[in-house]
Amino acid sequence: MILSNISARVSNWSQGSKLYLSDLAAIALLLLPITLANSLAMLLGHAFNLLELDYVSKLMFYVANILINLYPTTFCIVASYYLAQKTNASSAIFIIYALVLFYILSFGNLGFSASFTLPNNPLLALLSAIVTYSYYKFFPIRLLDPNSFDFASRLIKYIGHIFCFLLIAIVLSQLVIYLGAYVKAGILSVGLDPLTFTGGLLYQTLLGVLGAVGINGHNMLFAVKQQIYADTMSNIDAWTAGEASLNVISQGFYDAFLSMGGSGNCISLLLCVLIFSQKYNHRMLAVVAIPMVMFNINEVLLFGLPILFNPILIVPFILVPLVSFVIVYACISLGIVSPIVSIVNWLTPPIFSGYFAMGEQFDGAILQVVVIIVGIFIYRPFYLAYSGRDFVSVDPSTRFSAAEGAIFSNVLRSVRDSANDNITQSTAQKQVAQILRQGQLVMFYQKIQSLQNQQQFNYEALIRYIDDSGKLCPPTFIADFQLLKAMPLLDKLVIELVLSDIQKIHLPLGGRVAINVSVASIEQADFVNHLLARLEHHGVSPSKIEIEITEEAMLSDKVYLTRVMTELQAKNIAISMDDFGSGYASFPHLLQYPFNKVKIDRSLLLDASSTKGREVYQLVAKLGHIANCRIVAEGVETQQEYEFVANSGVDLVQGYYLARPMPVESLACQQS
Repeated sequence: MILSNISARVSNWSQGSKLYLSDLAAIALLLLPITLANSLAMLLGHAFNLLELDYVSKLMFYVANILINLYPTTFCIVASYYLAQKTNASSAIFIIYALVLFYILSFGNLGFSASFTLPNNPLLALLSAIVTYSYYKFFPIRLLDPNSFDFASRLIKYIGHIFCFLLIAIVLSQLVIYLGAYVKAGILSVGLDPLTFTGGLLYQTLLGVLGAVGINGHNMLFAVKQQIYADTMSNIDAWTAGEASLNVISQGFYDAFLSMGGSGNCISLLLCVLIFSQKYNHRMLAVVAIPMVMFNINEVLLFGLPILFNPILIVPFILVPLVSFVIVYACISLGIVSPIVSIVNWLTPPIFSGYFAMGEQFDGAILQVVVIIVGIFIYRPFYLAYSGRDFVSVDPSTRFSAAEGAIFSNVLRSVRDSANDNITQSTAQKQVAQILRQGQLVMFYQKIQSLQNQQQFNYEALIRYIDDSGKLCPPTFIADFQLLKAMPLLDKLVIELVLSDIQKIHLPLGGRVAINVSVASIEQADFVNHLLARLEHHGVSPSKIEIEITEEAMLSDKVYLTRVMTELQAKNIAISMDDFGSGYASFPHLLQYPFNKVKIDRSLLLDASSTKGREVYQLVAKLGHIANCRIVAEGVETQQEYEFVANSGVDLVQGYYLARPMPVESLACQQS
């Protein structure tokens, strides 16, 4: 039993980890445009420099500098937006929290770019988004609603929420400073010297690990890189003067042989995809990446496949440069090839860079070819495993996994869904804003007639919208309020309209106007107080009001809902269950809650065309009476339906057969 529980937890953790990593990969993919634009601007900058167009070249480098400095901030924003979709928090508020945390963490760690004073650590950007997500999961808070009865108390809670978050941010910044100093001390303690074999392997490993999570390792270890460059130039000058021999490892060693096609020797991955891939989209991606990779710019592959946060491709991404390091070091140390005599520009294409780095010797180019081929075969099994191809299978029908690319496809689908949700929410916001600012919300009232006494009747209040042109619109806009979680606002507007109209409506003794109230309003702590306050303000007796709640509300806290119903009934406000029998678990709810009235959903009436359906309808009516509730037949539209429900034991009838919903003016005219 214990082993099975442990196994289940490990499986859940593994699936969760895969989903988390694929989420990060999707986030990185969303940033592909900015990374591609940066690479293109830098490439054009060098091209214009070669053409001696200094002004245009500087302009391109300036654009590239802006883009690379904006990347961490945009990474934080996109990651925050994506994670905000997994919470009930507003995306805008979530992003603000994450950006504040990102700046605080960067300030404590001096992680700002010198040229634009922007945070420049993508890892801290990701950490900020994740911490904000965790904070909202553990400490959720409702958005402020100025129309809320308890707005003042909510505002105090909101201030406390922000204050606690800032305290956490400050504490976390100090922790990050401590961990950063600890890691730095640890690196220094092992004597990191990139010009030695052991130190070089460690340095290259750090570059690979940082690159695998989207951090430019050369920027993070800039001081180390500067020292490598200075030591290399000093060694070359001494060698030129005949005072020393050339070091095996140098700046040229790293640039010419460990960054071919960009970090991770991505030219090997590019060729691997072109040679072995059976996936059309991957081959097309590789073709598009060729011009960039030839100049050692690998963002297309990093973000397009992607390599970033990809648990499969990260392994060869780190491993290939390490194997290349060993091969090149061995060949130079053993005298198989000439030593490296110069530092070539990092944009110099592979093969050419090896040729020039070794003093225009072809053995440098040949060595690069060998390293590239070795890299191809190291990347091959990992790439094929990632792309879903079973490379050991001899059966062509089983060469592709049924879930080929499923992880990333699912994430992209999730990203698209989140984006579509955001578009839908944006559309809903515009429509709700238009409804609140233009046109007019009005109430229509439909008669609910007693079968026993024709002089006894009630009304149900139904919301409608009249646009600027005077056109009456159906209540489809309710879905927009639901999507924006703004039903409490709509319910309050409905209550105001009904209480304003009720003075114009003739009600018989005991007659009531039923108001539909959403789950969100029922769950608000101030609902009962607000309703009673508005009744008093309008001078309306609670005995004229009936609250209709749908069965969905009964899936919430039973104790709380029972308390709300009891408080309302104590003030002589009746409670009815709407849409009884439409779903969920109607019958237990009928016995659990103290309803005054039950409205049988029209769907049961439509099913009454069969003997079984008629018996079910009659049984539902009997159950309502057993629960001491009055029974309303909803949706009665024909004489035949009216006669059936009248013989089924219902007390009241509502539907087009008796009356259609009408505005209060028409209702008043009809009653007069």
